[in-house]
Parts: sequence; C-alpha cells; structure tokens
Amino acid sequence: MVLLRAPEKEAAQIIRRRHTMADLIRNRLRDAVFGTQDGLISTLGALTGIAEGTRDRTAVVIAGLVIVTVESLSMAAGSYLSSKSHREYLERLLREEREAIRKNPEEEREELRAMYRIRGYTDPEITLIEKRLFSDDRLLLEDMAHKELGICPQSLDEPVGNALVMGVAYILGGLVPTVPYFVFPIPRAMPISILCTTLCLFALGGAKGWVVRQSWWRSGLEMLAVAGLAAAVGFLIGSCFK
Repeated sequence: MVLLRAPEKEAAQIIRRRHTMADLIRNRLRDAVFGTQDGLISTLGALTGIAEGTRDRTAVVIAGLVIVTVESLSMAAGSYLSSKSHREYLERLLREEREAIRKNPEEEREELRAMYRIRGYTDPEITLIEKRLFSDDRLLLEDMAHKELGICPQSLDEPVGNALVMGVAYILGGLVPTVPYFVFPIPRAMPISILCTTLCLFALGGAKGWVVRQSWWRSGLEMLAVAGLAAAVGFLIGSCFK
C-alpha cells in the first residue's frame, strides 16, 4: 500500500475532481446540446408548417404539446438505450481484458512491453512500468484498457443520467417555439416563435463554443445556419398546403 504525504493527497484530490468534472461535461454536453437543439428545431419546423398551413391556433398549440411530450420521452428512451448498449459493450471488453490478464499474464506482458516500446520507452523504463502495473491488478486493467482498447473504466456512460439530460433538454428547447402560440394569435405568434428560437439557437451555439474554447459567435452562427434550415422547410411545406 502506497502512503501519500499531505501535499500529494491534496494534489491527488485535485486531479480526481478535475477528472470527475471533465467526465461530467463530456458525458452530458452531447446530450444537452443534442436534446436542446432538436427540441428547438423539430418543434419550430413542425409548428411553423402547421401554423402556416392551417392558421388554426388550437391545432398549433395541441400539436406543440404533443410534439414536446412524445419527442422528449422518445429522445430520453433512445438516449438511455443507446448509452446502456454502449456501456454494456465496453463492460464486455473490460471483462474479456480482465480474463486475458488472469489467464495469459505472459502474453499481456508482451503486449504491454510492445505498446510502451512503440511509444519510445527504453527497456529499463518499461521494466519499471511493468513491475509497477503487474503489482496492482486495478492499475494494470486500467492501463491495458486505455492503451489497447481506448477505454477509460472510470468514464463509462451513465444511461439514466444521459436520458434525464436528453429529455429535460428537449422539453426546454421545445417550449421556446411553442409558448408564443399560447399567448398570441398566429400572425403575431409565428414571427415571435421564430425570433425566440433563433436567439436560443445562437445562444446555444455560443455556449457550446465557450465550453470547448472556440469562437462563441462563430459557433453560434454555425448552429443557427445548420438548424435554421428545418424551420424554412417546415414553412415551405406548410405554404404548399395552405
């Protein structure tokens, strides 16, 4: 057992906190962005088309509620099932790697040496690393899984958390283009819905750019340009059946 001095314990705690935060952002950012932008885009596109085609406020409001409710549940279920399938597959690979280490330790030693030798480590360095890793099964599995399989055992998906983020994000996104139709008649609600959704899309893209340390305004414009096509298509289809 390795005993850490106070400064080393503090440094280890900082590293763990940073690792946990990075995992949280990585695992949730995709679902949050996907759910929010899909809620904004698909709801806006559908409601704009229905509003333009029917000019019936009641029909638009009912359609908005149905779309947000059904699609949020569908997206959450899809996120849960896909995350769970991905996690189960990675867990299977980890079990196979753990079993390979148990049954064929010499073969795993050779693989370990080859991996570090390819990366430029000298034989004395590899010997030290090999001795340390093979003295701790947890460290050995973590290192082999990361280097050989590209898996970090501590960073597997959390299906329930991903599903909650996806579902809530879709609801929040879908309400933006829907709410104006609760308050205003269609001629006023439609431009307000489009404007609010446009601003939210730009803000979402800007926030994503800030998180990933890219140009926030460029990221916002990219999100707006890609997403705005859906509303335009919905409007055109609605116009054809007006």
